[in-house]
Amino acid sequence: MSAAWEAVLSTLTARLGPNEVNKWIRPLRPVAITSSALRLQAPNRFFIDCIAEHHLAALRESVRAVLGMRQILFEVSTSAQGELFPLKPTTRPRPGRGQPVFGTLLPKHTFANFVVGANNQFAHAAARAVAKQPGDQYNPLFIYGGVGLGKTHLVNATAHLILDNNPDAQIAYLSAETFVNELISALRRDRMEEFKNRFRKLDLLALDDVQFLAGRERTQEEFFHTFNSLHETRRQIILTSDTFPKDIGGLAERLRNRFEWGLIADIQPPDIETRIAILGKKADIEGVLLPHEVAAFLATHIDSNVRELEGSLMRLGAYASLNKAAITVDLAKEVLHNFLTRTQQKVTVEGIQNAICDNFSIRPADLSSKRRTRQVAVPRQLAMYLCRKLLHASFPQIGILFGGRDHSTVIHAIAVTKRRIKEDPAFQATVDRLERVIESSSRWRKEPGSHNQESNRRQTQ
Repeated sequence: MSAAWEAVLSTLTARLGPNEVNKWIRPLRPVAITSSALRLQAPNRFFIDCIAEHHLAALRESVRAVLGMRQILFEVSTSAQGELFPLKPTTRPRPGRGQPVFGTLLPKHTFANFVVGANNQFAHAAARAVAKQPGDQYNPLFIYGGVGLGKTHLVNATAHLILDNNPDAQIAYLSAETFVNELISALRRDRMEEFKNRFRKLDLLALDDVQFLAGRERTQEEFFHTFNSLHETRRQIILTSDTFPKDIGGLAERLRNRFEWGLIADIQPPDIETRIAILGKKADIEGVLLPHEVAAFLATHIDSNVRELEGSLMRLGAYASLNKAAITVDLAKEVLHNFLTRTQQKVTVEGIQNAICDNFSIRPADLSSKRRTRQVAVPRQLAMYLCRKLLHASFPQIGILFGGRDHSTVIHAIAVTKRRIKEDPAFQATVDRLERVIESSSRWRKEPGSHNQESNRRQTQ
C-alpha cells in the first residue's frame, strides 16, 4: 500500500509541485485500499476541508491514474468514531413522499450563513421573497454576477427554506451542463417522456450557469417548453448566470425574453466591511479562532471573490491546527504568501483604461467623453468589454466608470466588441495581446495619486 501511495504522491507532485504536496497531501496517511475506495486519514477536519476546496480534483485524478477508478474516503485521525468523509455534498433527508431531490444541496449554504452587504442586498431580499412564496412573484428569478460571489449560496438557501416550509416540495437543482447531459441521455435511450415528467412536475427548478445553454438549439427547445410548463402552473424557476440575459450570445430570443419575465438581480464583489463579516461568519461556522486584525488583513488583500476569501481562511485554519499555532497576521503572510502575491497583482479599471489609451493613442478623458467618432468609440467599447471580462463588473457599474452611460449602452458596446472579435482575426489578436499586457504587467499598478499625474500628463500632450 505504501508503494502505491508513493506513486500517487509522485504523480501529484508533477501536477501541484513539491511544496503543495508536502504541505497538504503528504501528511495524509493511507489506511486501506479496497476494490472500490481509497481510505485516507487526515490530521483534522480543517485539513479535509482545505483539500476539498483546493486539491480534491487533482488528488482524484492521480488516484484514478495509479489505482484505477476508486472513491476517496477521509477520516480524522483523532476521531474516536472513525467518521468517514466522502467529500461530496449530500442530499437532504426528505420526509413526506420520500422522493429525492434531483441534484444536491449544500448543507451549510443557508440564509442564516449568508452575509448580507450592499453588494448582494437586493438579490438576497429577492431570494427570500421567492422562498416564502414560490411561484407567486419574481418568477423566474434571474441572479447574475461573477464567479464566487454567492449565487450558488443564495440558490441553495432558497431551496433549503422552501423544503423547510414544505417538506413535500419537489425540487431540482442542477447546472445547465447537467441538464444538457440528462437531455442527451434521454434522447439516446428514447426516454423523452420520462425526462419531461421529471422536470415539468417540479415545485422548483433551479438551473445554474444558464449561459452554457448558448448555441445548443435542441436543449434550448426542450428547456423552452419546460420553462413554459412550469411557469403556467405557477411553479418557481430560479436561474443563475455570469452575465445579463441580453448579453448571452447564442441564446434563442424567445428564451431570452422569458429569462426577463420575472426579476433580475445582480451580485457585485463585496466591500471590505462585508468581506470581514464573511470571514467572521465562516470562522464561526468552522470553529476557527480568527482575530479581527487577521480578518482585516485577508479582507484587504482578497477583494474580488468570496470563494477565494473563504478558501484562504480554510487553508490558514488547517495549517494552524496541524501545527498547533495561533492564527496571526505573520502566519497568514507565511501560509498564503503565493496566493496573496497573485491576488495583489490584480487587474484594475485604471489598468485597463491606461492600456487601451496607450494602444490607441487617446486620452483617458476620451473614454468618458461624449465623443462618438470611430477613433474613440472602438477603444471605449473594447475597454468596456475588458472591464466586463476581466473584472466581472456589472453593466451599470461599467456605465458609471465610462461617463455615466446607461447600462443598455454598455450591453450594446460589449455585444459589438464580441462580434468584431469573432469576425476580425486582426482585432482578436489585438485584444488577446492587450489582455496579456493587462494581466501580466505590473506597469499599470501605480501608487495612489499617480493616476491623476499620468492623466494630466496625457492631456497636456
